[in-house]
Amino acid sequence: MSTTSTTSPRVKVWAPNRSRVAVGAAIALVINTGIWIAGRAADVSFLVGSPVGDMRVGLLEVILGTASGFALGLGLVTWAARRSDALVRAVLVTAVAVIVLSTLGPLTTAHETSSGALLAAMHLATGAAFMATVSGARGPAGP
Repeated sequence: MSTTSTTSPRVKVWAPNRSRVAVGAAIALVINTGIWIAGRAADVSFLVGSPVGDMRVGLLEVILGTASGFALGLGLVTWAARRSDALVRAVLVTAVAVIVLSTLGPLTTAHETSSGALLAAMHLATGAAFMATVSGARGPAGP
């Protein structure tokens, strides 16, 4: 009598692809830089309040914020992928919630509506580029 294994090989939900990640991050940076440049051309102040005083969001903050947000999300998904497919899915669902909720920051602290709207749009652009990057990098289908 022969026995066969009933376990199927683990399906990899997400695997980092350096060129895809670089393109996704570059797209987010280009979009957010374009939003900032267009906003400044339209005389948007990008002034937000903070506990330590008012702050004008400049191009450097936009670039660093975009890159760090993308990198943090990528790190969490990569970490989750080493543990389980269910954890990857949980991290991606949580990422969507964090992306949407992060728009509340600029919407509630900006000194003018246009600043809040454009900064919130940058949060959504970074999130959309991130989700498109990681959700499109699925591994092979199961048996």
